[in-house]
Amino acid sequence: ISNFAEINFARSLGVETIIVDHHSMPEMLPPAVAILHPKLLADGHPLGNLSGVGVAFKLCEALLMDKGMPEQALDLLDFVTLGLIADMVPLLGENRYLVQLGLPRLAESKRPGVQALLARAKGSNGSDLVGFGLAPRINAAGRLSDANLALELMVTEDAAVAERLARQLELENARRQELCEKIALEADQMTCQKKAPGDRGVVLYKEGWHHGVVGIVASRLVEKHHCAVFIGELDAEERVIKGSARGIEGLDLYEVLKANEHLLIKWGGHKMAAGFSLELDKAEAFSRAITQTCNTMLAAGSSGPSLEIDACVSPAEVSLGLARQIERLAPFGMSNRKPVLVLPGLFCQATRLLGKEGKHSRITLCDSLEGRTFEAVLWNSRGKVPVEGSKIDVAFTPELNAYNGQERLQLVLADWRRCDASPAGQAAPAAVADDHPPIAAAAPVETPLAQSPEAPASAAPGAQASGRQDAGATRAGTASPAPVRATASELPDRAQSQVQRPVLATGQVWKDLRNHETPLGVLSAAVSKLGARVSIFAELQERACGVEFLDRTSIAATAHLLVWQYPPSAQVFQNLVARTQAKNIYLVGGARADEQDAAGFLKRLLAVVRFAVNQREGKAEGEKVAAALGTTKVAVALGLTLLRKINVIDWFAEDGLLYLDILDQPQGRMEDLPEFRQLAGSLKEIYEFRQWCSASRLKDIQLLVVPNHVELARVSEPSRRQDELYAAEDPTVDRRDNPLYPIASDAGAV
Repeated sequence: ISNFAEINFARSLGVETIIVDHHSMPEMLPPAVAILHPKLLADGHPLGNLSGVGVAFKLCEALLMDKGMPEQALDLLDFVTLGLIADMVPLLGENRYLVQLGLPRLAESKRPGVQALLARAKGSNGSDLVGFGLAPRINAAGRLSDANLALELMVTEDAAVAERLARQLELENARRQELCEKIALEADQMTCQKKAPGDRGVVLYKEGWHHGVVGIVASRLVEKHHCAVFIGELDAEERVIKGSARGIEGLDLYEVLKANEHLLIKWGGHKMAAGFSLELDKAEAFSRAITQTCNTMLAAGSSGPSLEIDACVSPAEVSLGLARQIERLAPFGMSNRKPVLVLPGLFCQATRLLGKEGKHSRITLCDSLEGRTFEAVLWNSRGKVPVEGSKIDVAFTPELNAYNGQERLQLVLADWRRCDASPAGQAAPAAVADDHPPIAAAAPVETPLAQSPEAPASAAPGAQASGRQDAGATRAGTASPAPVRATASELPDRAQSQVQRPVLATGQVWKDLRNHETPLGVLSAAVSKLGARVSIFAELQERACGVEFLDRTSIAATAHLLVWQYPPSAQVFQNLVARTQAKNIYLVGGARADEQDAAGFLKRLLAVVRFAVNQREGKAEGEKVAAALGTTKVAVALGLTLLRKINVIDWFAEDGLLYLDILDQPQGRMEDLPEFRQLAGSLKEIYEFRQWCSASRLKDIQLLVVPNHVELARVSEPSRRQDELYAAEDPTVDRRDNPLYPIASDAGAV
């Protein structure tokens, strides 16, 4: 809708153009033969919220009706449903109606490509099947390589071709996830350094941040920092930044970019998402202008996070019947979110990590008054869970969890907060922050949500929650035309508590032994004093001084973790700490890790492939291959892709397993392929990260690995590290709690 130059050029060649779009329109429209756009309709029109795929469907519907074949339009509804949910448009009016019609057709689609994707998107249903299962796999191709891969999958009629393409998309999606994690860590650190308190917008850019995934990273940063995020990839050779923006409630990104278009090469989008490009020379001016524009456009007042609550309920009201009633309100999506309820005053009985990398958590909750126990899940918790035995309020949606043919009630947590359960005169734990922004709570339309276990869900959900934050609620009573803002002090008695932020770990102690004169002596002391209570992490080295090391796949929960070799990335380091849940972490870095050249890495990778083919029937776990090479899964995927492109191996991945085969028919030079340069860059990043771990302050490493904002205690000076390690050898001193480094006042505690 903004491509004037392209449409004028087509017109000069005698080509007529029909524009099908849904993005925000410029004041002057291009000279097309026809423009199909929902914004051209009257306000309040049922089709006013159509996405691009919805507008295209209406065009197809009209053409089929004109040809006397209106019934064939229904055959397109599986594609329409995919597009509507994936494009995150409001699921209201016609959008919701089309998705309601299309979801059953999508689940039973006869298209080989859709069937191949459905086979890989396990554990989801309804709109979540698309939002969390199908859409990320389809989008991964366009984000990282060639979108034609997804297009070919959608239109193929060959099941074998569909299976092959679906496997490729699965690999691209895994690579996309790795890139997102890496860029998100770097961008988060940059945001903390750059964003001033009260700023409503921030601009970030860096060379090597893949343009195809920065939009996903922007959404994460918006959720965490509660400001508009403009993030881009710097092309140093062209001196151009190409990026994406994601917004917050109350701010129109289209208007923000329009106000600064004199600084841009190209831009477009709508209220909550946009794209842009600009010259590097204008980057600093753009950054200042965007922050100023966002600050000006947003009204004065709190910009903190909020969570909209639909009802505060009692344990007796939360049942399978309630979950079934809420399910009848589906399909859910943008502007039609799932209802969020609050249960105050529950006790946390137990927590455990879920997922291969421990990103999610399962939490067992108990109500002491009515004796009810609830199973809950917190997605993307990354270790930020309540302490076992603590009393908390939870914001959640009750859902049905079908397993082995049986339905169980499961609470999907939107957030939680700690209750003020400390005895009189006793301070709350110092590790928990006591500051928190206001909480939004929306009462149901007329009556409490549930009067009985089988009562219908009558709440009127409000707008999409702006991010993960502590939950708050008010008791349902009278009608409320709009969400009610309430601070913690204004909440009713049963829901009221001091608002506090959870942290990753409490009482965790880090001990800096990197500068010790005899690292092998540290290793021997650790084994002799701690025995089986210590786990020693290292990859690329099996043992030293007769001590066997554990890699990321074999290490388990332990009281003491000794890091003999630095992990290859911040993500692996974070997962290592989360997986072990160690209370004492000894940072040694005694194993030297030289920079790996791409050619040498590929030789070692090929040796692993040959071993898997000869000894393991061609099967290998992707995580174990990365651990065996002391590298990241991104580097492994790039290496395998290179070897396949030169016809040395063939491979695909499914459910975390690599299926490998040796071809040994090399063709071409791998050095000429773009993946070779990408692999070299990935290996360089791994080397630089390990060098950073070796040289950085312990506090900086803690801040990277343990993602919270708790003030860290003072780190010991190098001069005190040398001889105090062996102070514990005095048999008259009981140092069982800290046997390696007993000077507790000098340990950096989280």
